[in-house]
Amino acid sequence: MQKKLLSTIGVGMACLVLGTISPTNVDAKKKEPTPTTATTDNKKTDTKDKEAEKVVEPAELVKTTEIEQPLPYHMKSGYAYTSSQLTHTLGSAKDLANTTWYTYKKAVIDRSAQGSGNSVFYYVKSGNGQQSAWIWHGNLEGISEGNFEIGMKNSDYFKNQNIITMGDSITRGYDGEENLDGMGYPDWLSRYLNTKVYNYGYNGAYLVSDEYAYTDGDLTATVNKHNFKNYNVATIAYGTNDYGHTDGGLTAIQDTLRQNIRKMKSENKDLIIYGFLPTTRFDNNENSDNVIGKGGYTINDLRDAEAAVYKEFNIPYLDWREVDPGLITTANRKDRLWDWRLHPCAKTYQLMARDIAKFMIDNYPDDKKPDTETTKANKKTTSKTTKKTTKTTTKKVVTTKKATTKDTK
Repeated sequence: MQKKLLSTIGVGMACLVLGTISPTNVDAKKKEPTPTTATTDNKKTDTKDKEAEKVVEPAELVKTTEIEQPLPYHMKSGYAYTSSQLTHTLGSAKDLANTTWYTYKKAVIDRSAQGSGNSVFYYVKSGNGQQSAWIWHGNLEGISEGNFEIGMKNSDYFKNQNIITMGDSITRGYDGEENLDGMGYPDWLSRYLNTKVYNYGYNGAYLVSDEYAYTDGDLTATVNKHNFKNYNVATIAYGTNDYGHTDGGLTAIQDTLRQNIRKMKSENKDLIIYGFLPTTRFDNNENSDNVIGKGGYTINDLRDAEAAVYKEFNIPYLDWREVDPGLITTANRKDRLWDWRLHPCAKTYQLMARDIAKFMIDNYPDDKKPDTETTKANKKTTSKTTKKTTKTTTKKVVTTKKATTKDTK
């Protein structure tokens, strides 16, 4: 797929290499100029009116370059501005500490009127699309760096737990051209669940290995490489490559999945396992959900076969058809899949992780959940009742003993 970079103002044929974009490596020695203000001469105006009348001279947009694939960042310092004139702030890094920003344009802005020279800014949009801003490149940091606390409600279920994610290129964080290191759904999971996630996704991996189709990251190979005593939680996400490239049937897929689940559980009976069913793919520009592939089954057949095995073991499984049917569709595939066929773009990986994290929290085993306030209150009440009962019983025993002694005398 041929991808082009567009220039809106005087860029010519300049190219921007996606994988090397880093808001922190351009003009790194410069600091964001402090917003300047010009106060009014009316000394009789009260303080509030003076603050309201402060004016910042507008900066001038010199040139912009469209960014091919928006990538995620968070603010580590400074301010976000509402326009390229940089006269009004949307908020500070503290105000926007939990906001994920995706870069859409790279711009050179002349701030001479504000006491500075040319600076590199990025035009960004929030992950939910509800906010947009202009942020100096030095104030942006990759989502896998620094402090970026976006833990979900009840993410404390996973506190201090080790999670291993196993799967193919979609688990690895591949977009069809390159691995988006630090931006795949396992990377987002570590943020949403506020814990350590070990990603063992492998490009091209299969659920079932055979003589002609195998990799070092296939399910059996990955399970054999690890001792699951070292993990508290494991996720399994395979199958799309089996559909696309092998002629093995669903029986082999189910047997292999069962075999590996048993091995994992034999090594750690307390291991929490989640299954993720395959996402939608588009081969020959056609939705493959109901198209029979090389192995004689459709993607929906594959999903149903995997789901049946997870049910046997009482393992929660995420079925995209139910959890988020609009995640990847025929209508939005060119926006959600970077290669338009199978592999998500950076923003879709975040959407996936959000769904996955919520699913994992909602399906966390009740008997392993940490004490809630209600549970603590119940324990406290029970404890008081027990103590009271003990005292009463003791008193009765003593009374009985005295009575017995007296009668004996």
